Amino acid sequence: MFLDVLRRRNPALIEASIKLHQEGKIPPNTYVIDLDTVESNTRLFRAEADKYDLKSFAMTKQVGRNSGFCKAVMRGGIHRNVAVDLDCAIACNKAGLKTGHLGHLVQIPRHQAVFAARHIQPDFWTIFSREKAQEASRASKIAGRVQDLLARIQTNGDIFYRGHEGGFRADDIVCVAEQLDVLEGGRFAGVTSFPALLFDAETGTIKPTPNLATLEKAANALVKAGYTNIEINAPGTTSLVMLQALASAGATQCEPGNGLHGSTPLHAL
Repeated sequence: MFLDVLRRRNPALIEASIKLHQEGKIPPNTYVIDLDTVESNTRLFRAEADKYDLKSFAMTKQVGRNSGFCKAVMRGGIHRNVAVDLDCAIACNKAGLKTGHLGHLVQIPRHQAVFAARHIQPDFWTIFSREKAQEASRASKIAGRVQDLLARIQTNGDIFYRGHEGGFRADDIVCVAEQLDVLEGGRFAGVTSFPALLFDAETGTIKPTPNLATLEKAANALVKAGYTNIEINAPGTTSLVMLQALASAGATQCEPGNGLHGSTPLHAL
């Protein structure tokens, strides 16, 4: 998918990879990352995100288990990660890239919640249910913290990847916020959904999904109920060209992942 564009834009990466492999300096099943490009892309992204007051969390995925990648991201100006799971968060934290968002793609297992609260200390922790909210809050209380919680929301018509479904009913968000605010060790901070943006193969552009409108509607309901400073986390196919659209929809947080190493669908065009 990306070989043609890689040959056009960064042939030196291919040449270096071949040389290292032929010299036996890297084994099979090794991925090679151009850290200079990661740093440059991160710097460009951070500058654009700052224009719209968007918090930037690097979606490090599995490459975040490589400390060199994390350090390149930090040199580029992003100093928080969003972790796919707890293992990814641990690896990023060891590299110095602290966790801004935990629990969205993979909920934190009950028996690891105290470890996450005590040692990872995420800025935001996403929960899909009241039960998971209680676990996160209880763990945070044990760790001596008050944890900002993001409620994963959904409604009819929203789009999810298989296995990523779930969350609170969007229409119940005010009630959900009130329930989270009474938990010891936790407090309601905002809402999230995924994916908020997707690539449209027919037009060759990235478009908002119904999920983004669901987030915007939920935020409006919270404002009417008296809530302020609501965080709206809106990840999915996040690239520099879509930041203005995210901000216009009310998003306060963005999570560049493939955009940092140049492998979003737009990069393949």
